[in-house]
Amino acid sequence: MSRALPFLLFAAAVTLGWNLTGYHLLDPDEGRNAEVAREMARSHDYVIPHLDGLPYLDKPVVYFAASAAAMTVLGPTELAARLPAYIATLATVALLVAFARRRWGPTAGWLAGLAFATMPLALAYAHTAIFDSTLTLCTTAAILWLFEGRTTLAWAALAVGALTKGPIALALPLVAMAAYAGATGTAFRRLVSVRALAVFAALSAPWVLAVTRQFPEFPAYVFALETLRRFTTPSFHRTAPVWYYVPIVAAGAFPWVVPACGRLARWRAAWAGRREPGGAQEAVWLTAWVLAPLTLLTIDQSKLPQYVLPVLPAFALAAARHLTGDGPRTLWRTYAGLATALGVGLVAVPMSFLSVVLPPLSPGERLAIPPTALVLGLALLVSAAGVALAARRGDLPLGALAYGAVVMVLPFGGARLLRAVGDDRSAARLAAAIEPAVRGGATVLGVAAYPPSLPFYLQRTIVVATASARELTSTYIAAYEVRYRALPDSPLAAAGSWRTALVQCAVPTVFVTRALDRDARAGLAHLPLLADDGHYVAYGPCRRRVARAP
Repeated sequence: MSRALPFLLFAAAVTLGWNLTGYHLLDPDEGRNAEVAREMARSHDYVIPHLDGLPYLDKPVVYFAASAAAMTVLGPTELAARLPAYIATLATVALLVAFARRRWGPTAGWLAGLAFATMPLALAYAHTAIFDSTLTLCTTAAILWLFEGRTTLAWAALAVGALTKGPIALALPLVAMAAYAGATGTAFRRLVSVRALAVFAALSAPWVLAVTRQFPEFPAYVFALETLRRFTTPSFHRTAPVWYYVPIVAAGAFPWVVPACGRLARWRAAWAGRREPGGAQEAVWLTAWVLAPLTLLTIDQSKLPQYVLPVLPAFALAAARHLTGDGPRTLWRTYAGLATALGVGLVAVPMSFLSVVLPPLSPGERLAIPPTALVLGLALLVSAAGVALAARRGDLPLGALAYGAVVMVLPFGGARLLRAVGDDRSAARLAAAIEPAVRGGATVLGVAAYPPSLPFYLQRTIVVATASARELTSTYIAAYEVRYRALPDSPLAAAGSWRTALVQCAVPTVFVTRALDRDARAGLAHLPLLADDGHYVAYGPCRRRVARAP
């Protein structure tokens, strides 16, 4: 084993955490999740998550609790919000290293960890305050341990996964392992035991029962609305074509997806030997890990790119297995040709063209795209040359460096673009413009608007004048808005109440509304315009009128 591989993995781990605080929280998801964690840290209620002071039961508690714990130590910062995702990614890397070392030796272990740590999708969600990196840690642990027959440990991981993102944490590992068991003739009873179920219940049931005791509708909401309806209907407006995940997986697992497919031509032999112990079973298992969850996710009517993150560890293991066994010549021509074509395209295509073909962008994003594309294009060209040289010399560490370097440059070469995206998709600048008025005693009122990260950056909840509560981006709060509107000191005000607040101005108030809400903006136009970030605008504060003495 080369001593270079552990150092490469260490560099990749550092890269994963680089620039973790270099850009603002991205709305809606990061801003909302960070605010839920902030409110949890402030209230010390680690059982019921809250958003804007209201119960937020759209997602379970684990990520919020981890982020809240980080905020207790580090304060309510972007670092604390994202830190659990980074730590979960590192833990997934460690799991892959340990498994591959046990199975195929130390070299395979370091390669497996390096491969996952330098996949674009793993890097992206190690930097993102959402649940998918933590979910991937749990599903990876469950699949690895079920494969090794460590059933009790696997179901413990499933319990933590269910408390992170709900039933999908059970579905993905179990369909993968069921497909593997069916293909290889492995007994299904190996996937579960009475002891394993007892551990699962002991870990997951207390929180579910505690929430259900306070909110009896919770089980029906989770299974009927949040899971079944999301899976079977397009009501969440996240439908996509049947091929949707194919390019996402290819790009998200790049460049390691190429060596991961190194033995694809031998699939007939692997299938023929699938019931015999050894390498064929491993190949079938890794294939089932990819195809069975992808099939389930494709059937699902609600699709997002991060949903495929739990299948990427299978590509990392497959790449490590093939490179260790077959050397750096594994599909090197395929990779060198592909990387060269992509690199030339990014370097040679007029950079202004990239800004035209992409969706509408902010000026900062348009300016940041060309240098980012140039850096990535050059990295691809260097990577292609490095893999070709490694194949010629039989130098596996050089090949590993050449593969990993493509993604390792992204946090550095893409820093400017990330800052521009954060400026555009965050309420941080809006909060900065409002903060002086808030420090002076003004309150904030959302007019049919709730910028998700605004409360986090202002460090306070805000009142929202709303007809449906959908502005809070919580399906649960919107479903029970009548109940929560009736609470004392509810942050949900009547839709037209902002006009009364504007006229009476009992306290100085800053009004926030959507930039495209012409009616609201017309009614607020006589107030000073504090900020306009293209998505939301802030006016005010209003001043209480003092009657003149006769």
